[in-house]
Amino acid sequence: MSKKVLLTFAGNTDPTRGQHDGPIIHICRYYKPDKIYLILTREMEERDEEPYNIYERSIKENLKGYNPEIIRIKTGIKDAHHFDAYFEVIYNVFEEIKKDNEGAEVYVNITSGTAQMISNLISYYIDATNINIIPIQVETYTGQSNASSEDNKTVDKYYKVKERAEENLDNNPATRTNRIIKPDLKKYSRVLIKNQIKKLVEQYDYFTSLELLKRDIFKNNKELTSILEFAIERKNLNKRANDKLTEQGLKKYEYISYYINYDNKLWYNIVDYFSLARIKEKSGDISGYILMLEPLVSNIYTFILENIMKRKLSSLFRVNINNKNNGNMEYRIDINKLEPNLKKQIEKDMNIRELKDRGFVYTPILISIIKYYLKNDTCKDITLNYFKNLSETFESIKEIRNILAHTLTSISKKDFEFKSKKRVENINKTIIEFFEKFYKQYGYKKEMIEVYDNLNKEINKLLE
Repeated sequence: MSKKVLLTFAGNTDPTRGQHDGPIIHICRYYKPDKIYLILTREMEERDEEPYNIYERSIKENLKGYNPEIIRIKTGIKDAHHFDAYFEVIYNVFEEIKKDNEGAEVYVNITSGTAQMISNLISYYIDATNINIIPIQVETYTGQSNASSEDNKTVDKYYKVKERAEENLDNNPATRTNRIIKPDLKKYSRVLIKNQIKKLVEQYDYFTSLELLKRDIFKNNKELTSILEFAIERKNLNKRANDKLTEQGLKKYEYISYYINYDNKLWYNIVDYFSLARIKEKSGDISGYILMLEPLVSNIYTFILENIMKRKLSSLFRVNINNKNNGNMEYRIDINKLEPNLKKQIEKDMNIRELKDRGFVYTPILISIIKYYLKNDTCKDITLNYFKNLSETFESIKEIRNILAHTLTSISKKDFEFKSKKRVENINKTIIEFFEKFYKQYGYKKEMIEVYDNLNKEINKLLE
């Protein structure tokens, strides 16, 4: 059973009011907190000093057998009506509670005290994270506000603890009424944060959205958290991202899950990588999008050689596993494996005198090899003309990509399209058409490149 803690100011409606519990005693009656953090202004300190200590004595007199630990916070505050006087006190008390009562239910009395005290408590609660705060309001037995002048007796250090307890009708089950209210104080905050998250999700900023969720103000908070954690892992290309959904039994989201059946397939990794590049473009990060296209295109060419043209890469290159690069395959030139005419063609296309052995296999080399085989061999699935158009589309961005990769510069979509003479939409269309043409037979679906937009739809549904 979780520990219960009460944080409360002492107010003029405590310990009792009009022959009924004051807020502190009433909360203790129904929740029996193990600890009470009692915040006292200078005036209340006098009422609580020995031998009077009217608050502790009243709790024990009205609630026989109940003996909580009472931690007194003596503030020395004289001007109880000053709003700013309480910030440091409240902040430090909550920090102490979080440190000493991990995982506790923290009941906060928002009835006792001045309006300034209560406003400070509510302000903290609205933005609090990593603490389970439960605000409690206590109505008077007549349903009036606590500022009303119902049958009240002056509360000072001479308050008659035993007499008032005997008069307290809440001590008799026949006349007792439960006046506890748990108000929803986060309505405004919920609307504001919902709008913030929606704007962030439009930009695919799942990390900041998750930080906002730490306030735990939505009824679907747990599910939202799982989806956002999944989205973050997806963006990091973590193949175990699905764990964030399966832990919660969220089978309804299978259509946006990582396709683990294809996790070791080059075609699927290309599609998944493109979906990530695409959201960079859609969120306005054109530079990031362009930089991601280079490895994407290189892998598309590798796929064409190996899977469409049925050429074994190990018969063309030195093939190694690069453990420094997440175990990805690394291809290097092996002069002895290249046909003499192919070697000459590469040297001609690249305008170099001699192709170096053991050099890295860069994109231009892959293009040259593919063109060579398409010229000299018949391939029923891909034509030389198709490949030329494909490679020309990608080559148009190469110069801009190299500038971005090696200089401290960035570029806008408008400038990129002007310099490359290619519209971003047409580049994306070319890639998607390639997927449709060659990957469908392996299991490609358009949902694979729409995963982040579909994620956003699910997040927005839960925010409604």
